Amino acid sequence: MKKIVFLILVALPLIAGAQTKIKETAVPRSVLLALENTYDAYKVRTWYQAPGQYIAEIVIDGQNGRSYFTAGGDWQYSAFPVKIEECPTLMNTYFVNNYPGYRIKDIDYIEEMNGDNYYRMNIIKKGISESPCEMIFDTRGKLMKSNAPDPDAVKRDYYTRTNPEASEERITEKTNTQNSRQRQRPTPKVDEPKVEKFEPSDEMTASFAKTVGKRVTAGPEWVNRNDEYAVAYYSNAQKVKMEAVYSIANNQLIMSGKTLSKDRYNGAILKYLAEKFNGEKYKIEKMVVYEYNSKYRDPVTGKKPKPYTYVVISQKEKGTKTVRYTRMEFDSRSQFTGLLAQPLDEKDVQ
Repeated sequence: MKKIVFLILVALPLIAGAQTKIKETAVPRSVLLALENTYDAYKVRTWYQAPGQYIAEIVIDGQNGRSYFTAGGDWQYSAFPVKIEECPTLMNTYFVNNYPGYRIKDIDYIEEMNGDNYYRMNIIKKGISESPCEMIFDTRGKLMKSNAPDPDAVKRDYYTRTNPEASEERITEKTNTQNSRQRQRPTPKVDEPKVEKFEPSDEMTASFAKTVGKRVTAGPEWVNRNDEYAVAYYSNAQKVKMEAVYSIANNQLIMSGKTLSKDRYNGAILKYLAEKFNGEKYKIEKMVVYEYNSKYRDPVTGKKPKPYTYVVISQKEKGTKTVRYTRMEFDSRSQFTGLLAQPLDEKDVQ
Protein backbone atom coordinates (compact mmCIF):
# COMPACT_ATOMS: atom_id res chain seq x y z
CA MET A 1 0.00 0.00 0.00
CA LYS A 2 1.28 3.47 -0.80
CA LYS A 3 2.42 5.50 2.18
CA ILE A 4 2.48 9.21 1.38
CA VAL A 5 3.18 11.98 3.89
CA PHE A 6 0.05 13.80 5.14
CA LEU A 7 0.00 17.28 3.64
CA ILE A 8 -3.47 18.85 3.59
CA LEU A 9 -6.52 17.76 5.55
CA VAL A 10 -9.58 17.40 3.33
CA ALA A 11 -12.93 16.14 4.58
CA LEU A 12 -14.41 13.57 2.22
CA PRO A 13 -17.84 11.96 1.90
CA LEU A 14 -16.56 8.52 2.83
CA ILE A 15 -19.98 6.91 2.92
CA ALA A 16 -21.40 6.57 -0.56
CA GLY A 17 -25.07 6.61 -1.36
CA ALA A 18 -26.99 3.72 -2.88
CA GLN A 19 -24.58 1.18 -4.32
CA THR A 20 -25.29 -1.47 -6.92
CA LYS A 21 -23.10 -4.51 -7.44
CA ILE A 22 -21.93 -4.74 -11.07
CA LYS A 23 -19.70 -6.93 -13.20
CA GLU A 24 -16.24 -5.75 -14.25
CA THR A 25 -17.38 -5.72 -17.88
CA ALA A 26 -19.76 -2.89 -16.94
CA VAL A 27 -16.94 -0.73 -15.54
CA PRO A 28 -15.62 1.94 -17.95
CA ARG A 29 -12.14 1.36 -19.33
CA SER A 30 -10.99 4.70 -17.90
CA VAL A 31 -11.89 3.55 -14.36
CA LEU A 32 -10.07 0.23 -14.80
CA LEU A 33 -6.97 2.07 -16.02
CA ALA A 34 -7.18 4.51 -13.11
CA LEU A 35 -7.10 1.63 -10.63
CA GLU A 36 -4.22 0.03 -12.50
CA ASN A 37 -2.26 3.28 -12.37
CA THR A 38 -2.99 3.80 -8.68
CA TYR A 39 -1.68 0.51 -7.26
CA ASP A 40 1.04 -1.82 -8.47
CA ALA A 41 -0.40 -5.05 -7.06
CA TYR A 42 -4.02 -5.57 -6.16
CA LYS A 43 -6.96 -7.93 -6.46
CA VAL A 44 -10.50 -6.76 -7.16
CA ARG A 45 -13.14 -8.71 -5.28
CA THR A 46 -16.25 -6.77 -6.31
CA TRP A 47 -17.24 -3.69 -8.28
CA TYR A 48 -20.06 -1.36 -7.22
CA GLN A 49 -21.71 1.59 -8.90
CA ALA A 50 -23.12 4.60 -7.06
CA PRO A 51 -24.45 7.91 -8.43
CA GLY A 52 -21.52 9.42 -10.36
CA GLN A 53 -19.07 6.99 -8.80
CA TYR A 54 -17.51 3.55 -9.19
CA ILE A 55 -16.23 1.62 -6.19
CA ALA A 56 -13.75 -1.26 -6.25
CA GLU A 57 -13.62 -3.62 -3.30
CA ILE A 58 -9.93 -4.53 -3.38
CA VAL A 59 -7.23 -6.49 -1.56
CA ILE A 60 -3.72 -5.02 -1.33
CA ASP A 61 -0.94 -6.72 0.61
CA GLY A 62 -3.56 -8.93 2.25
CA GLN A 63 -5.59 -5.93 3.44
CA ASN A 64 -9.18 -5.35 2.33
CA GLY A 65 -10.31 -1.91 1.30
CA ARG A 66 -12.34 0.15 -1.11
CA SER A 67 -11.18 2.51 -3.86
CA TYR A 68 -13.49 5.25 -5.11
CA PHE A 69 -13.44 6.63 -8.66
CA THR A 70 -15.44 9.27 -10.51
CA ALA A 71 -17.54 8.24 -13.49
CA GLY A 72 -14.90 9.97 -15.64
CA GLY A 73 -12.15 7.66 -14.40
CA ASP A 74 -10.42 9.82 -11.76
CA TRP A 75 -9.29 8.12 -8.54
CA GLN A 76 -10.69 9.95 -5.53
CA TYR A 77 -9.52 8.03 -2.47
CA SER A 78 -9.20 4.60 -0.90
CA ALA A 79 -10.36 3.49 2.55
CA PHE A 80 -8.81 0.56 4.44
CA PRO A 81 -10.42 -0.61 7.72
CA VAL A 82 -7.85 -0.92 10.52
CA LYS A 83 -7.88 -1.93 14.17
CA ILE A 84 -6.91 0.47 16.96
CA GLU A 85 -3.83 -1.60 17.78
CA GLU A 86 -2.63 -1.02 14.21
CA CYS A 87 -2.85 2.76 14.64
CA PRO A 88 -0.33 5.16 16.25
CA THR A 89 -0.41 5.02 20.05
CA LEU A 90 -1.28 8.74 20.15
CA MET A 91 -4.70 8.01 18.69
CA ASN A 92 -5.73 5.49 21.31
CA THR A 93 -4.28 7.66 24.09
CA TYR A 94 -6.26 10.67 22.93
CA PHE A 95 -9.49 8.69 22.70
CA VAL A 96 -9.10 6.94 26.09
CA ASN A 97 -8.11 10.14 27.91
CA ASN A 98 -10.84 12.34 26.46
CA TYR A 99 -13.93 10.26 25.67
CA PRO A 100 -14.98 8.09 28.61
CA GLY A 101 -18.37 6.52 28.00
CA TYR A 102 -17.74 6.32 24.25
CA ARG A 103 -16.70 3.40 22.07
CA ILE A 104 -14.86 3.20 18.76
CA LYS A 105 -17.30 2.30 16.00
CA ASP A 106 -14.70 1.93 13.23
CA ILE A 107 -11.37 3.25 11.95
CA ASP A 108 -10.28 3.68 8.34
CA TYR A 109 -6.88 4.49 6.90
CA ILE A 110 -7.49 6.93 4.03
CA GLU A 111 -5.33 7.50 0.95
CA GLU A 112 -6.24 10.40 -1.33
CA MET A 113 -5.34 11.18 -4.93
CA ASN A 114 -3.48 14.37 -3.90
CA GLY A 115 -1.16 12.43 -1.58
CA ASP A 116 -2.96 13.01 1.72
CA ASN A 117 -2.91 9.99 4.06
CA TYR A 118 -4.67 9.97 7.41
CA TYR A 119 -6.80 7.98 9.85
CA ARG A 120 -10.54 8.50 10.28
CA MET A 121 -11.97 7.33 13.62
CA ASN A 122 -15.71 7.16 14.24
CA ILE A 123 -16.77 7.11 17.89
CA ILE A 124 -20.23 6.78 19.40
CA LYS A 125 -21.67 7.21 22.88
CA LYS A 126 -22.36 3.92 24.61
CA GLY A 127 -25.97 2.88 25.08
CA ILE A 128 -27.42 5.83 23.16
CA SER A 129 -28.68 5.86 19.58
CA GLU A 130 -26.73 8.83 18.30
CA SER A 131 -24.89 9.52 15.07
CA PRO A 132 -21.18 8.69 15.17
CA CYS A 133 -18.68 11.50 15.67
CA GLU A 134 -15.67 11.72 13.37
CA MET A 135 -12.07 12.46 14.29
CA ILE A 136 -9.24 12.82 11.76
CA PHE A 137 -5.64 11.98 12.75
CA ASP A 138 -2.49 12.32 10.67
CA THR A 139 -0.15 9.38 10.09
CA ARG A 140 1.66 10.09 13.37
CA GLY A 141 -1.58 9.97 15.34
CA LYS A 142 -1.92 13.73 15.81
CA LEU A 143 -5.51 15.01 15.94
CA MET A 144 -6.17 17.26 12.95
CA LYS A 145 -9.94 17.72 12.85
CA SER A 146 -12.95 16.60 14.86
CA ASN A 147 -16.69 17.13 15.12
CA ALA A 148 -16.86 15.23 18.42
CA PRO A 149 -18.11 17.01 21.59
CA ASP A 150 -15.67 19.06 23.65
CA PRO A 151 -13.52 16.59 25.66
CA ASP A 152 -13.80 18.60 28.89
CA ALA A 153 -17.59 18.63 28.65
CA VAL A 154 -17.61 14.87 27.96
CA LYS A 155 -15.47 14.14 31.02
CA ARG A 156 -17.56 16.39 33.28
CA ASP A 157 -20.76 14.74 32.07
CA TYR A 158 -19.32 11.26 32.53
CA TYR A 159 -18.11 12.02 36.05
CA THR A 160 -21.47 13.52 37.02
CA ARG A 161 -23.39 10.51 35.67
CA THR A 162 -21.12 7.96 37.33
CA ASN A 163 -20.84 9.91 40.61
CA PRO A 164 -24.34 11.31 41.28
CA GLU A 165 -23.55 11.92 44.95
CA ALA A 166 -20.80 14.36 43.98
CA SER A 167 -22.43 16.86 41.66
CA GLU A 168 -20.39 19.45 39.83
CA GLU A 169 -21.91 22.22 41.97
CA ARG A 170 -20.76 20.56 45.20
CA ILE A 171 -17.29 19.95 43.82
CA THR A 172 -16.97 23.57 42.68
CA GLU A 173 -18.26 24.87 46.02
CA LYS A 174 -15.76 22.76 47.92
CA THR A 175 -12.89 23.86 45.70
CA ASN A 176 -13.82 27.54 45.96
CA THR A 177 -13.88 27.22 49.76
CA GLN A 178 -10.40 25.75 49.74
CA ASN A 179 -9.14 28.46 47.39
CA SER A 180 -10.57 31.23 49.55
CA ARG A 181 -8.32 30.09 52.37
CA GLN A 182 -5.25 30.65 50.30
CA ARG A 183 -3.61 34.07 50.38
CA GLN A 184 -2.23 33.71 46.90
CA ARG A 185 -3.83 32.34 43.75
CA PRO A 186 -1.93 29.13 42.86
CA THR A 187 -0.07 29.27 39.55
CA PRO A 188 -0.05 26.46 37.00
CA LYS A 189 2.30 23.78 38.21
CA VAL A 190 4.23 21.64 35.78
CA ASP A 191 4.63 17.99 36.66
CA GLU A 192 8.18 16.72 36.85
CA PRO A 193 7.92 13.06 35.83
CA LYS A 194 10.74 10.67 36.43
CA VAL A 195 12.78 10.53 33.24
CA GLU A 196 14.06 7.14 32.21
CA LYS A 197 17.69 7.43 31.18
CA PHE A 198 18.40 6.56 27.56
CA GLU A 199 21.75 5.19 26.51
CA PRO A 200 22.65 6.52 23.05
CA SER A 201 24.69 4.39 20.68
CA ASP A 202 28.36 5.17 20.03
CA GLU A 203 27.44 6.42 16.56
CA MET A 204 24.80 8.75 18.01
CA THR A 205 27.22 10.09 20.61
CA ALA A 206 29.91 10.66 17.98
CA SER A 207 27.42 12.44 15.72
CA PHE A 208 26.34 14.72 18.56
CA ALA A 209 29.94 15.55 19.47
CA LYS A 210 30.77 16.32 15.84
CA THR A 211 27.67 18.44 15.25
CA VAL A 212 27.52 20.36 18.51
CA GLY A 213 31.07 19.97 19.81
CA LYS A 214 32.23 22.47 22.40
CA ARG A 215 29.09 24.61 22.16
CA VAL A 216 27.45 22.67 25.00
CA THR A 217 27.26 24.41 28.40
CA ALA A 218 24.82 21.94 29.99
CA GLY A 219 23.90 18.37 29.08
CA PRO A 220 23.29 16.48 26.99
CA GLU A 221 20.49 14.56 28.66
CA TRP A 222 19.30 11.76 26.41
CA VAL A 223 15.63 10.73 26.28
CA ASN A 224 13.84 8.11 24.22
CA ARG A 225 11.07 10.09 22.48
CA ASN A 226 9.40 7.02 20.98
CA ASP A 227 10.34 3.89 19.07
CA GLU A 228 11.74 6.01 16.23
CA TYR A 229 13.56 8.93 17.83
CA ALA A 230 15.99 9.75 20.63
CA VAL A 231 16.56 13.32 21.83
CA ALA A 232 19.57 15.02 23.36
CA TYR A 233 18.49 17.96 25.57
CA TYR A 234 21.29 20.49 26.15
CA SER A 235 22.13 24.19 26.42
CA ASN A 236 24.38 25.92 23.88
CA ALA A 237 27.08 28.52 24.39
CA GLN A 238 24.42 31.24 24.78
CA LYS A 239 22.69 29.05 27.40
CA VAL A 240 19.70 28.58 25.13
CA LYS A 241 17.85 25.31 25.65
CA MET A 242 18.26 23.07 22.61
CA GLU A 243 17.12 19.65 21.40
CA ALA A 244 18.88 17.35 18.94
CA VAL A 245 16.53 14.70 17.53
CA TYR A 246 18.14 11.51 16.20
CA SER A 247 16.82 8.52 14.30
CA ILE A 248 17.26 5.38 16.40
CA ALA A 249 17.32 3.24 13.25
CA ASN A 250 20.35 4.88 11.59
CA ASN A 251 21.75 7.15 14.35
CA GLN A 252 21.46 10.21 12.09
CA LEU A 253 20.53 13.72 13.21
CA ILE A 254 17.01 14.49 11.95
CA MET A 255 16.37 17.96 13.32
CA SER A 256 17.26 20.44 16.03
CA GLY A 257 14.89 22.37 18.28
CA LYS A 258 15.56 25.80 19.78
CA THR A 259 13.50 27.02 22.73
CA LEU A 260 12.64 30.68 22.21
CA SER A 261 12.84 33.29 24.93
CA LYS A 262 9.69 35.36 25.56
CA ASP A 263 11.09 38.38 23.73
CA ARG A 264 11.58 36.25 20.62
CA TYR A 265 8.14 34.63 20.47
CA ASN A 266 6.67 34.56 16.97
CA GLY A 267 4.34 37.55 16.54
CA ALA A 268 1.97 35.82 14.12
CA ILE A 269 1.60 32.87 16.48
CA LEU A 270 1.01 35.19 19.43
CA LYS A 271 -1.76 36.88 17.44
CA TYR A 272 -3.33 33.50 16.61
CA LEU A 273 -3.24 32.44 20.28
CA ALA A 274 -4.80 35.71 21.40
CA GLU A 275 -7.69 35.12 18.99
CA LYS A 276 -7.94 31.41 19.77
CA PHE A 277 -8.05 31.92 23.56
CA ASN A 278 -9.99 35.18 23.43
CA GLY A 279 -11.18 36.06 26.93
CA GLU A 280 -9.41 33.06 28.50
CA LYS A 281 -6.36 33.09 30.72
CA TYR A 282 -3.45 31.05 29.42
CA LYS A 283 0.31 30.79 29.66
CA ILE A 284 2.84 29.88 26.99
CA GLU A 285 4.94 27.19 28.64
CA LYS A 286 7.31 26.80 25.72
CA MET A 287 7.75 27.75 22.08
CA VAL A 288 10.27 25.65 20.16
CA VAL A 289 11.39 26.12 16.56
CA TYR A 290 12.44 22.87 14.86
CA GLU A 291 14.74 22.95 11.85
CA TYR A 292 15.74 19.87 9.89
CA ASN A 293 19.33 18.83 9.39
CA SER A 294 20.74 20.11 6.09
CA LYS A 295 21.42 16.54 4.97
CA TYR A 296 18.02 15.16 5.91
CA ARG A 297 15.53 14.52 3.11
CA ASP A 298 11.93 13.42 3.30
CA PRO A 299 11.85 9.73 2.35
CA VAL A 300 8.85 10.29 0.05
CA THR A 301 9.38 13.68 -1.59
CA GLY A 302 13.19 13.62 -1.47
CA LYS A 303 13.13 17.25 -0.30
CA LYS A 304 14.29 18.89 2.91
CA PRO A 305 11.20 19.59 5.09
CA LYS A 306 10.57 23.17 6.16
CA PRO A 307 10.95 24.35 9.76
CA TYR A 308 7.96 24.33 12.09
CA THR A 309 7.11 25.65 15.56
CA TYR A 310 5.84 23.64 18.52
CA VAL A 311 3.91 25.49 21.26
CA VAL A 312 2.63 24.31 24.64
CA ILE A 313 -0.16 26.31 26.32
CA SER A 314 -1.28 25.79 29.93
CA GLN A 315 -4.62 26.80 31.42
CA LYS A 316 -5.91 26.43 34.93
CA GLU A 317 -9.44 25.06 35.10
CA LYS A 318 -11.72 27.54 36.81
CA GLY A 319 -12.38 26.76 40.45
CA THR A 320 -9.82 23.96 40.64
CA LYS A 321 -6.08 23.42 40.85
CA THR A 322 -6.11 21.29 37.73
CA VAL A 323 -3.91 22.53 34.89
CA ARG A 324 -4.57 21.34 31.37
CA TYR A 325 -2.18 21.65 28.44
CA THR A 326 -2.78 22.30 24.77
CA ARG A 327 -0.04 21.30 22.33
CA MET A 328 -0.03 22.98 18.94
CA GLU A 329 2.10 22.96 15.80
CA PHE A 330 2.57 25.76 13.26
CA ASP A 331 4.22 25.56 9.85
CA SER A 332 7.03 27.72 8.46
CA ARG A 333 4.49 30.45 7.63
CA SER A 334 3.21 30.45 11.23
CA GLN A 335 -0.05 28.83 10.14
CA PHE A 336 -1.70 26.45 12.61
CA THR A 337 -1.43 22.84 11.40
CA GLY A 338 -2.80 20.73 14.24
CA LEU A 339 -2.93 19.54 17.85
CA LEU A 340 -0.95 16.86 19.65
CA ALA A 341 -2.71 14.54 22.06
CA GLN A 342 0.10 14.02 24.56
CA PRO A 343 3.65 15.18 25.48
CA LEU A 344 6.43 14.49 23.01
CA ASP A 345 8.43 12.63 25.65
CA GLU A 346 9.13 12.47 29.39
CA LYS A 347 10.94 15.81 29.42
CA ASP A 348 8.22 17.67 27.56
CA VAL A 349 5.88 19.84 29.64
CA GLN A 350 3.35 17.50 31.23
